[in-house]
Amino acid sequence: MPQQHIHPTPTMPNQPPTHYQILAISPTTLTSQHTPQDASALVKRAYRRALLNHHPDKKTPQTKTKTTTTTTTSTNAIYSIDQISTAFAVLSNPAQRADYDRALRLQAAQSSAGAGGVGDGETAQSRFQTGIENVDLDDLDYDDASDEWYRSCRCGNLRSYRFGEDDLEEAADLGELMVGCADCSLWLRVHFAVVADDEEEDAVVDGVGKGMM
Repeated sequence: MPQQHIHPTPTMPNQPPTHYQILAISPTTLTSQHTPQDASALVKRAYRRALLNHHPDKKTPQTKTKTTTTTTTSTNAIYSIDQISTAFAVLSNPAQRADYDRALRLQAAQSSAGAGGVGDGETAQSRFQTGIENVDLDDLDYDDASDEWYRSCRCGNLRSYRFGEDDLEEAADLGELMVGCADCSLWLRVHFAVVADDEEEDAVVDGVGKGMM
């Protein structure tokens, strides 16, 4: 059975950018990854790159580069942190990404037929808004036994959000970490600060002391 690809098209003035355009990643490249782990890693790299490119405090002068994962979006487009985080949440979840891709195909078919959208002016973006809650690292509980932070979710799982110090160190240059619920589609955006320890000359994540006393 021939593989079905989604071909990104330039965003129309009256339509929001797609999640693929926000992360500057090609749908075809993503679907061609050999394993779900490879696809997840690709989305994660695109998410980190988008945050660095569009973060108000970290943004650098934009240079035009050519990569195999870049879509044909406007180089002048500026996306918000919420847009980038939502795109990451949807595209990093295989089930949500499959549903989102189907909505994009339906939207494209209806647009070409003159219907104009997914339904009553609704777009694929508006149908796939994933819940994202902003929290500080200090607001989360820390488990000394497992050396990880955790938090409950309103879906009922008491430890649905879990991550360790290695995850924080990996996201240290961004100052925030996206953590998905283990049982539902909700996400946490965990904000934290990295402070320099002059005595040990090491980077210490604010809040790590909970598990290192």
